[in-house]
Amino acid sequence: MTEKILNVAPEFDTATEYSFSWNQDFLKKASEYNPEPEITSLLKGDANKSRFKDELEDNDILIFFDHGNKDVLIGQNKVALLTSSDAHLLNGKKVYTMACLSAQELGKEAFKKGCLEYWGATESIGFTIEDQHLFGEVFVEGAYKRFIEGESIEDVMEQMKNHFTTQIGETKNPWTKIWLQKDSDIWVCWYAKNPPPEEKPLTWWEQFIKWLRRLIGLEEDFTIIFC
Repeated sequence: MTEKILNVAPEFDTATEYSFSWNQDFLKKASEYNPEPEITSLLKGDANKSRFKDELEDNDILIFFDHGNKDVLIGQNKVALLTSSDAHLLNGKKVYTMACLSAQELGKEAFKKGCLEYWGATESIGFTIEDQHLFGEVFVEGAYKRFIEGESIEDVMEQMKNHFTTQIGETKNPWTKIWLQKDSDIWVCWYAKNPPPEEKPLTWWEQFIKWLRRLIGLEEDFTIIFC
């Protein structure tokens, strides 16, 4: 039985303008595959909570480009589409999302509630405007290889890590190199062979640093460097 894909891509700010274009690249690439996969897309204004909840149940895979935080996926106009308290809705499903930080809490909770695999970032994803295509190509290719061609989790993860390394060699911009490496380092997939690590209680000093980061806005949902 062919797995059905729910593809979600809002567009409402600078970051999502680029991630939306990357998602369009994914859809174009997928449409050229034979046989063409069954994809339902919620784009721009359709990436709202009511449509999302209606469609999620009937699909096996969620591909989400993007916006989020450690415990939420964010849709059009910054509306929360899925929070950690909704993680049970991902039971039996596979998720691939560029939503910043979401692998921290949402991904872990989803795994506990039966999500088969959760691809995401443990920290904020960053990219440079000048070389945005270098970042997009990695994320698009990862989604395509895993969910259209059906390559294994292990193979796709290795390919993505190698692709990040290749892209680093394609630019002279030092900030692009830094962010490509960081994005590679924070990109994970929680699944049976690689479950989320057990959380250790924070020390008072770690709690203070965490509070300070929030106070000065270092946990924004998407990082952009204009260079």
